[in-house]
Amino acid sequence: MQLDFIAKRAFVESVRKKLNIQRNYAGMDVYAVKILFNIMVQKSNRCNMKKIIFLFLLTILILGVTHAQNNLASALKQVNAAGQFDTLFYYGVDFSHVRINDAPKISKNATYSQKYPSAWIAYVEKEMPPDVYVRSMLGYKDFIYQQRDIFEVSIAANPRLITGVDHTIPPDTLNAIVAKYKLHAKSGLGLVLIPELFSKPKETAYTWVVFFNIQSRKVLYKAKTYGTCSHMGYTAHWASGVVAGFEHFAAP
Repeated sequence: MQLDFIAKRAFVESVRKKLNIQRNYAGMDVYAVKILFNIMVQKSNRCNMKKIIFLFLLTILILGVTHAQNNLASALKQVNAAGQFDTLFYYGVDFSHVRINDAPKISKNATYSQKYPSAWIAYVEKEMPPDVYVRSMLGYKDFIYQQRDIFEVSIAANPRLITGVDHTIPPDTLNAIVAKYKLHAKSGLGLVLIPELFSKPKETAYTWVVFFNIQSRKVLYKAKTYGTCSHMGYTAHWASGVVAGFEHFAAP
């Protein structure tokens, strides 16, 4: 059983409509339990408690199963099943495919597409120190941080970086994305984070976590993460969502 984000959000939204409550969440799956808990508290005098408790427990089950399939532990298990890799190369974050749903800022595209990608990389490096935090999370003794290999690609944001609509990266295009990287390493396991969308309406960052075979460039594992964006300023606000998404993914 595996439900994607859209299905989980639709489930929570259906509960909201049935119970006639105001939508008060950012759209992330991790908020679903909190929402239903609030429903239980706020609607306990007007609704069938057995029904609410059932929905609450069902949501926990859905989130638990999905998180068990889309987290670091399952990623490493799947990667290890594909072959033995002595060295993991972490290529950092590739911002060249991200779009921002933030219509009031569209007029700033020319400036922001040049200014922020490198600033986002620096923020992620600061908040998730590669040789300390990321290394310890991944558990590989031979760990090499190689953002510089794809740095120029990573900061080449689309001139239409900011739009007024949501954007998705088709999962079947991830192989083509990593195949274009010009990497110094000829073999080993690669890891790259590829942000897909920064959504102002949802205050959420959506990022693909991609493990791939460097030699063949075959994607061995991919999962989309979701992180809340809650900081001030265009750098910290969006980059913090990338960090939060990976932290959620890496959590036990």
